[in-house]
Amino acid sequence: MRKYLLLLNLVALLPFSQANAQTRYEWVPGSRQARAVPATNSANAAQYAGQPQMQRPFAPHAMQPRWLIQQQYAQQQQMQSQAPQSQAAVPSRQNTVTKTAMPPSKKYIHFTDTVAVDGMQRQFQVHVPPAYDRLKPMPVVLIFHGLHMNGTMMVGATGFNAIADRNNFIAVYGEAVNGRWNDGHTGTGVDDVAYVSALLDKLATVVSVDRRRVYACGISNGGFFSQVLACTLTNKIAAAGVVASTMMSQTETLMQSSKTMPIVFFLGTDDSLLPWADGRTKDIGKLGEVLGLSGIGSIDNGLAQTYGGLLTVPQTINFWTSHNRCSSTTSATQVPDRDPKDGTRVKKEVYGSSGSEVVLYTIEGGGHSWPGCPNLKAISSIGGNISQDIDASALMWDFFKTHSR
Repeated sequence: MRKYLLLLNLVALLPFSQANAQTRYEWVPGSRQARAVPATNSANAAQYAGQPQMQRPFAPHAMQPRWLIQQQYAQQQQMQSQAPQSQAAVPSRQNTVTKTAMPPSKKYIHFTDTVAVDGMQRQFQVHVPPAYDRLKPMPVVLIFHGLHMNGTMMVGATGFNAIADRNNFIAVYGEAVNGRWNDGHTGTGVDDVAYVSALLDKLATVVSVDRRRVYACGISNGGFFSQVLACTLTNKIAAAGVVASTMMSQTETLMQSSKTMPIVFFLGTDDSLLPWADGRTKDIGKLGEVLGLSGIGSIDNGLAQTYGGLLTVPQTINFWTSHNRCSSTTSATQVPDRDPKDGTRVKKEVYGSSGSEVVLYTIEGGGHSWPGCPNLKAISSIGGNISQDIDASALMWDFFKTHSR
């Protein structure tokens, strides 16, 4: 039984962890390109990526005392501050504040700031588009990484910066303590909801924020956490987006309001960490090898749901359609197969309408990945097929922009 509970604690792993002991992959900030970086050259890797490199997380599946978590996080921050950095690539906080207070420029602004929560200085990255005008409040999209990832990786994986530049919203990349968000399954000793709430308050003192149009999205562990925020920060979050995750049954009890919460999902049918309750048994495969859990077999056997609280895809969609009081009928369409070589097809289902929408993009043949992410073999060989038929980030923004509190 302990093996299955351990699997639940690690179910949010995104295949951007080290595929082996020799090589790791990091995103080039501001793009959707990745480069292989030898694990033995971590200091140069941090400089090469243009952002401080996070240490490998400390036992994210373990319940740790708050003092130990704070000590570990302080060590991470110290390592980051000592890493070689380019002043142009990582602006100082002082310069950042000055820049955001200036009239609009022709260049985007990307900076890192911190907020104090529970005795820790926690980081977040902010991307402000070229059209920013401090006299005109802008929408905000909060983006949460998967387990063992960091905010810089999400810059490249999602391509949200370019979408923000084209559509005039502010993109914010959260940074979890020890690489893991408190996703509703078990407590981590860290109040991530308080972190996000404080982040939004701090952000509003630096840039002009449209408080009625703040959105949360994430992948895997970040997708679980985005739903926690959708349940607990109903007075701040206008809509949510979820990639490669279902929901924890414990999260259902966190819902703070009867107000509807528009939400959109992007879920792969061949994602070995998603239980579809369709009678199939998917082997964890290479993801299991990366996790060190290859002996587990499959997450579809029901034990993870029964003893860990992991909801199936139908149960997750049912929770949100019930909460949003959607009709049981759905509108289903097949998305054009823009890339026949990617091994996926996409079906879109829409429940409800206007402020009650629940949208499910089923990635037929899709794995544990962000649709539209570069189709790199280093990722797909571990997590499965990466759909190129759709861009989850662009579709997410199209969904978000129609909703406000």
